[in-house]
Amino acid sequence: MAGRGTDIVLGGSWQAEVAALEDPTPEADRPRSKADWQVRHEAVLASGGLHIIGTERHESRRIDNQLRGRSGRQGDAGSSRFYLSMEDALMRIFASDRVSGMDA
Repeated sequence: MAGRGTDIVLGGSWQAEVAALEDPTPEADRPRSKADWQVRHEAVLASGGLHIIGTERHESRRIDNQLRGRSGRQGDAGSSRFYLSMEDALMRIFASDRVSGMDA
């Protein structure tokens, strides 16, 4: 999970990968390493980008919208989906009359 002020780079950050190596990539190998990273980055974008899965809704719609906004940053592809239970507190409070007849 990324912390506050941290951007999630789809496919990973090339600079972070190089910095994390115990034995840094020699200058001669950096173009090849960057090309490998670029292939992974493009594969993530081609597969639809970052997908956010929410397992419950927050009482504040603003919080849900912030979570959704994490999926498609700066023009990158992304999507979000929430899965709810009929037993969730918000469903019992706000949709109880409409869904009471749906019990199978």
